[in-house]
Amino acid sequence: MLKILADECIHIDLILAIKKRGFDVISIREAGLIGASDKEVFNFAVREKRILLTFDRGFGDIFRFAIARSAGVVVVLIDQMTKKEIIEIVLGFLAFIKASGVGGRLAIIGKNRARIIER
Repeated sequence: MLKILADECIHIDLILAIKKRGFDVISIREAGLIGASDKEVFNFAVREKRILLTFDRGFGDIFRFAIARSAGVVVVLIDQMTKKEIIEIVLGFLAFIKASGVGGRLAIIGKNRARIIER
């Protein structure tokens, strides 16, 4: 089962939709990381073997974060999308990667496409 850490920018409606689909997802609040630095959030996700789900493009910086040693990072590009569209796209992507995960890789998903980058 995929284990997910939802970054602080992830709306509660998306977190609840992910939980409803049976995924093991915790929020930054549940992890006790409110106000934590990006580095602290990333390190927590690595330690707990959780995919980091975020809207923050900064987590896509492969020079700043050792994504290869993580359970994966999923950056959602939310530009010009409604909350409903974001939820549908994220749920669809999680269903797609359910069997294999994104371990050690960066996934960038948007309205019309998804890219998984291996390092």
